[in-house]
Amino acid sequence: MQEIKLKKLIFSLLSFSIIIAVWWVLAETRFQQTGIIPTPVDTLRIIGEEAQKDSFFPAIFSTLERALVSFLISFAAASALAALAHFKKFIGIMLNPFIVICRSMPTMALVLILLLVVGSDMLPIVVAFMVVFPLCYENMRTAITETDRKLVTMAKVFRVPKWRQAAGIYAPAMLPFVFSSIIAGFGLNIKVVISAEVMGLPAMSIGHLILSARQGFNFGVSFAWLVIAVALSLICECILRAAYRLSMPYKYEDLRVLKRFAARICNVRKLRRVRNMPDQ
Repeated sequence: MQEIKLKKLIFSLLSFSIIIAVWWVLAETRFQQTGIIPTPVDTLRIIGEEAQKDSFFPAIFSTLERALVSFLISFAAASALAALAHFKKFIGIMLNPFIVICRSMPTMALVLILLLVVGSDMLPIVVAFMVVFPLCYENMRTAITETDRKLVTMAKVFRVPKWRQAAGIYAPAMLPFVFSSIIAGFGLNIKVVISAEVMGLPAMSIGHLILSARQGFNFGVSFAWLVIAVALSLICECILRAAYRLSMPYKYEDLRVLKRFAARICNVRKLRRVRNMPDQ
């Protein structure tokens, strides 16, 4: 197990090194004169300069807020409708055309159409919902369908209450699919929100700063904000994956070892308290 983890780490670092090397070569050769792609060192310098501006953190938090709101709406709606579609077949049939349209519609065409209907502040949220909702819906339908039917039948035979079926049967079976949907959907959601911000230009947003730098021919600043957006997606994905591992400690050996270590510390503290208690 340790060898597999070590190999994964080595190959991940190797892949990251190749990406950095290709980036550096392109910046020093093909795009050196135009400055469209700065070197990694120059990109870090530009990010440091941007971080000193008053608009840096408000723009990041504003974009993350839009991404979080749109994803929560998409995920909640997808979960509720997936459950209804599973137990009420006609609802699933009625939702299929809407899912197909949302899944096949080009994102930029959707942005241009909705730009005429909703305001610039609501545009990223609405567009992200239209793009992410089909993904979450399909994953949740799969999660409910993949639940062990034998357990469900047994629960019905013994007349187990619905809430206990949901907590004891459906929830554990759906948890991997739920986190898979969240991890894939939230990363896509951030990208769609930023793309919509570039078109809608809401105040204090990453998309607005990217387009402003592009219009001012500050290509290095635009590329630096692109790197920041990628870093935000990676950070959010790492946090979600860590939450998934913590929610399923029985599946990961390192978490089981950590849990046993924490239990030992608690037991040692309890023993010390008992020994230090004064005799009655």
